[in-house]
Amino acid sequence: MQTAPDTADAARTEHTFELILQRSQMRLPVAPGESMADVLQLAGVPLETLCAQGMCGTCVTRWLDGEPDHRDSCLSAAEQATHVAVCCARSHSATLTLDL
Repeated sequence: MQTAPDTADAARTEHTFELILQRSQMRLPVAPGESMADVLQLAGVPLETLCAQGMCGTCVTRWLDGEPDHRDSCLSAAEQATHVAVCCARSHSATLTLDL
């Protein structure tokens, strides 16, 4: 089971990044303090969330490109290689492509 990164680690990844939705080619900026889930829902992308803390796995989505900053406690390391909990994750890279 993964644990959330410490505050210093989280602060280093608080930058704006672009979320790319592979299927629609929609590009959405995610600003510091915003969650990918909030940005997706505001853009009209159907997405179910429950806990908004990366504990339940409801919002887990397949990622295709980029370098996610996993902040969940629901995915194993093997699962994080292909999926991300969009309610709490950020991106280390300038873009993160989701299978949406």
